[in-house]
Amino acid sequence: MSDIQKNAKDILNDPKKLKEFADLSRLTPEAAKALLERMMKEPEMSKAAEDFISSAERTDEFKAYTAGEEKGYVRGQEAGFAKGAVVGAMAVIGTMTVAGLTYLARR
Repeated sequence: MSDIQKNAKDILNDPKKLKEFADLSRLTPEAAKALLERMMKEPEMSKAAEDFISSAERTDEFKAYTAGEEKGYVRGQEAGFAKGAVVGAMAVIGTMTVAGLTYLARR
């Protein structure tokens, strides 16, 4: 479990921390909870796939290749989610700025 997932779990288990996270993120508590729950998810390999890969019939090269591929997939998933969260936050901030400027321009 990564540090992000540990922190998300810690916040989800404490209603006070969840409220603080929601307030700091300018989210409703429900949206903050959904975001943190999503951050805790990670790609998981099925038991059948693990049994196939770790089977004595598989070569060490195959096992090493598969382990590297799986680690790359997990890192890519984490990086993609983080990038999406940052871009989404920037879009919200940009929209709020334009809305604020429009409001001020009409006064």
